Amino acid sequence: MTAMTLTREDWLAASIGARDADVYGCSEPAAPRGTLGWFARALVWVMGEKDAPRPLANPRLEAMRRFGCAVRSGHQPGVVLVSGLHALGVQPVQLAQISSFLQL
Repeated sequence: MTAMTLTREDWLAASIGARDADVYGCSEPAAPRGTLGWFARALVWVMGEKDAPRPLANPRLEAMRRFGCAVRSGHQPGVVLVSGLHALGVQPVQLAQISSFLQL
């Protein structure tokens, strides 16, 4: 893989983000149950899951998903998100490729 090539998983994560934007309105991922307190877990058990996407396990792919969600919903991705993607090895040219693809 060259520095300017996105992986299949990167494209899939961005596509999942675009789908999340269409279905959920680009809401934040639901918190993993392990991070919830006992009362919150009980409420989830009684009330059911709220409509929100589950976060992806890989930090790079989760950041790509959030980027795809922001682009599809017409929002400018935040500086923190873009900086995080750069720190994870994603180049600005790659982000431009995803943006142009998802805005079609």
